[in-house]
Amino acid sequence: MDDRRADWRRLNRHRYNHNVRSSFRLHWAALLTDAGLYFVFAALPFRALELGAGPVALGALPTLYAGTYMCAAALGGRLSDRIPRLTLARAGCALFVAGSLILSQVSTLLSLAATIPFLGIALGCFWSPIQATLSDRSEPCQLPKTLGIFNVAWSLGKGTGIVLGGVLAETFAPDFVLMLAGLPVLATFALLSTDPERRALTVRPALSDGTSTSSPSQADTLLRLAWMTNALAYGVVGTFNMHAPAYLIDLGSGPSEFGLIFGAVLLVQTLTFAAVALVHPRPKRGTLLLSLAMATLALMLFLLMSGSLLRLVVLLPLGAATGLAYHASLHQSLDRSHERGRCAGLHETLLGAGSSTLPLLGGGLAALTLSLAAPFVLSIAFLLGGLCVTALTSTRPGIRPSTPRWE
Repeated sequence: MDDRRADWRRLNRHRYNHNVRSSFRLHWAALLTDAGLYFVFAALPFRALELGAGPVALGALPTLYAGTYMCAAALGGRLSDRIPRLTLARAGCALFVAGSLILSQVSTLLSLAATIPFLGIALGCFWSPIQATLSDRSEPCQLPKTLGIFNVAWSLGKGTGIVLGGVLAETFAPDFVLMLAGLPVLATFALLSTDPERRALTVRPALSDGTSTSSPSQADTLLRLAWMTNALAYGVVGTFNMHAPAYLIDLGSGPSEFGLIFGAVLLVQTLTFAAVALVHPRPKRGTLLLSLAMATLALMLFLLMSGSLLRLVVLLPLGAATGLAYHASLHQSLDRSHERGRCAGLHETLLGAGSSTLPLLGGGLAALTLSLAAPFVLSIAFLLGGLCVTALTSTRPGIRPSTPRWE
């Protein structure tokens, strides 16, 4: 009996040490990969403007990325439930590095638009497997904290990429930044190559909470509201990413202010993730309402402010809004005993849908109204609609829902 207990303790200690090392790799992989992606997104709108892009083209570029990203994320999530997850993630890294190099060499707007979808395919194959692996290797009671740290990591990478990318784009040239974007992702490829991926040791069978008073239908509703809120929040982020450069240039600013404002928003998002990692609350409907309200208020004030510092300050709540929305969506998607890859894929697919649809519609409205503020006004309208839907929908927090069958 004592020998069996000792063997069990050694197995648990071995599994714990492996999972800690693996989580460390995954967190660094998230940071490096998002740094590479946001090198691209910091330089992309300015490179597109150099090549003659107008509002419609600026709105279409994230749609081209997100369209392939959505399909790849959904497929990648399903595949990662059947094949080694990190093998798929490494393939995505390799494709991203190749795509960013090609992107830095194109000389026409059409070539730029034709290359962007390959980055969407690459990261669609990366994020769903990485998120599912993280959930596989997290102890049940530690999932909120694990996801909080993971979110801090990719958010730091995103902020670093957008700020440094904006400064480098203004100091050197946007195409130079696009060329550099593959370097952090190449480091991710090398990092993931050191992971043995012993999934048999690490898949957790339990949920983060064994009790709940919520019915499955109520939990399903909370998941869908979290997905909707996250899609809207990142639709606003996509709108700002693609339409704020032209708006700020019209006000007499340039890439540096854009990078600093966006970086400050991402810093607040990172601090929000850090707070969630410390407190690890379960998502509630009130969390989603708060997220939507903060995003709405931030955009309204952004359009009313005239100074660079004021514009930066009033947009800070947008970072908290996106942090709360993303954590709620990812937590509800991964807090389950099976099909984590599939649900992570749906989480990423709907995020991509929001981040592409709003910028595209905003670009069309800007072209029709000849107003560079039109994309932000449209985003406010969608956020208000989301607030109404969330406020009028009855739900309460609970354990993970049964997997919604949206096929």
